[in-house]
Amino acid sequence: PVVNANLQRWFFFPKMFCPTNSASIGRKQVVKWCIAQPSAPQEKLQGLIDYACGVVDCSAIQPGGSCYYPNMILSHADYALNQLYRYKSSCNLYIATITSVNPSYGSCMYS
Repeated sequence: PVVNANLQRWFFFPKMFCPTNSASIGRKQVVKWCIAQPSAPQEKLQGLIDYACGVVDCSAIQPGGSCYYPNMILSHADYALNQLYRYKSSCNLYIATITSVNPSYGSCMYS
């Protein structure tokens, strides 16, 4: 896919990033997920989905996928952001947040 240069700049040039997706506390491994901020603009989230799905596997948020429902931009952005977080080990904190609460639901499993 062709990525707009401005969109690419918006996602990856000097922003706030969280560079890890897990941490050890004592002997317990704490897993973290990167999910969309509910207040993030819909057009930014849609751009993120478009970009991420050109880089990582987003089949789960395609029709028939385990995370397709609810069919909402915020829900799909949560999944796409987390997939990108797993792949790149960074989370854009301007549109996302880090959580230690597993966002998986029903048959939709976040890694």
